[in-house]
Amino acid sequence: RLGQRYYFPAFFICVLCDHSGMCGIAGIIDLLAERPAPEGVVQRMSRALVHRGPDEEGFLERPGISLASRRLSIVGLADGQQPMANEDRSIFVVFNGELFDYVEGGKNSPRKVIASSRTEIIPHLWEDHQEGTWEQLRGQFAVALWDTRRRELHLGRDRFGIAPLFWSRQGDWLLFASEIKGLLASGMVPPRPDRKGLDHVFTFSAVPGPRTCFEGVQLLPPGHCLRISPARAGARLTITERAYWEMDFPAE
Repeated sequence: RLGQRYYFPAFFICVLCDHSGMCGIAGIIDLLAERPAPEGVVQRMSRALVHRGPDEEGFLERPGISLASRRLSIVGLADGQQPMANEDRSIFVVFNGELFDYVEGGKNSPRKVIASSRTEIIPHLWEDHQEGTWEQLRGQFAVALWDTRRRELHLGRDRFGIAPLFWSRQGDWLLFASEIKGLLASGMVPPRPDRKGLDHVFTFSAVPGPRTCFEGVQLLPPGHCLRISPARAGARLTITERAYWEMDFPAE
């Protein structure tokens, strides 16, 4: 206590911001071919996240890509089922989080989208802005978007990293999930310790990322997005991470 103000311990603030029960997403993509995901993998990942979304689960399973969503229904109980697609089903999205201006965002879109759920606005923003979509989103979120025409998976995380998103490349496969336990439940990510990540715990009492306590598992940093372009029809495999937003510290 300083004067009449109370200051909460940092760990308590972290707990408040974790939103561990606020839905969850997971998925797997084949990086070199279009093989179906190994049987049961994405279902096991989803079940490991059931505490994040006990109300509904949804899956997209296509050659080369599988997505999963766990939903905690708070608003829009009759709609908002995921994965969600645009009208021609060329873009699919699984989404964890909250968009604060999704109604205004839809009205300001060139397509004048009347969105009934927060997730619905994302594929339409992608139609208008492609990879500039991340700069358009205002809120706390972890998003996985599959663009069927470009054959690309895009992952994005909100500016301050409120919604978590982890990923791991295992040979010819890349997996992602809202929690590391979702990755481990796949049976494809070995639970080996990362000594440098453990050192961060004892040095900083935190693991800020992208390194984690598990070898081969990375945390997508706040304000970053990841584009995964599998090797297709002679095109090279590319996995590209970029910062779409960085905190600006004025000189004065």
